[in-house]
Amino acid sequence: MQTELTEKQAREELVEVSGLCYSRGYISGTEGNFSIRLADNLILTTPAGTCKGRLRSEDLVLTDINGVSLSDARPSTELKMHLVAYNSRPDVKAVVHAHPTVAVGFTVAGATLSQCVLPEVVCTLGHIPTAPYATPSTSEIPESIRAYVEKYDAIMLDHHGALTLGKNIFDAYYKLETVEHFAQTMLVAHVLGGPKPLFASQVQKLIDVCSVYGLSKPANADQLVTAGFCQPDAEH
Repeated sequence: MQTELTEKQAREELVEVSGLCYSRGYISGTEGNFSIRLADNLILTTPAGTCKGRLRSEDLVLTDINGVSLSDARPSTELKMHLVAYNSRPDVKAVVHAHPTVAVGFTVAGATLSQCVLPEVVCTLGHIPTAPYATPSTSEIPESIRAYVEKYDAIMLDHHGALTLGKNIFDAYYKLETVEHFAQTMLVAHVLGGPKPLFASQVQKLIDVCSVYGLSKPANADQLVTAGFCQPDAEH
C-alpha cells in the first residue's frame, strides 16, 4: 500500500526529479514544469521562470486544485495542463512536462510514436499519441490534451514537448525516460530502413501477460490491435 507523502518528502522528490530532467537534457534554461498532488485540493509545483536544475525545496509553490497560488511565488502558466489530468483522473498523483529532444523532433517532423514496436512500451504505455498543436501557456494547451488524459499516461504535444502522468513523481519521470528512449530507438530504426511494428497477435500476447510483470494493462490497450498500430497477422 502506498503511504501518503509528507510535504517535506514531496518537496525533496520534486527537486530531485527536476534536477534529473535538467541533467538528462530533457529540459534546458527555464523550461519544464513538474507537480505532485499532495491532497485532493492541494498541489505542489515548480515555480515560473526558474531553472529546474537549480531548484531548492523552498522555491516550490503550493496551489489549490484550480491553480491559485497559496505561496508568494507564481506557478508555471502551464500548470493548467497538470490540473486537467488531476481533475480527470483521481489515480494521477504526479505530472511531468518536459521537452525531450528526440521525441519532440518526431512531432516537428510529423512522425508518429504510436506504433507498437517495443514490448516494454506496449506493456507500460500502450501507444503514445500526439495532441494537436496549441499555443504554449494559453488555455489552448489544456484543451488540446483533455481528450487524451483519460486513456494515456504519456502524450506528445505537437511541436512542443511531452506530458507524462504517474502514481508518484518518479513513476511519471520514468515514463518520460521511456518516451525518449523509445524515440531514440525509433530514430535509429528509421535510419536503418524504417521500423517494423509487432504483429497483432504479438501485441495481444503482451497485453495478456502484463499482470506477470505486476503491471495493469494500459487503458488504451483495446485500441492497439484495432487501430492500425501493429501489423496484421495476415502478413505474418
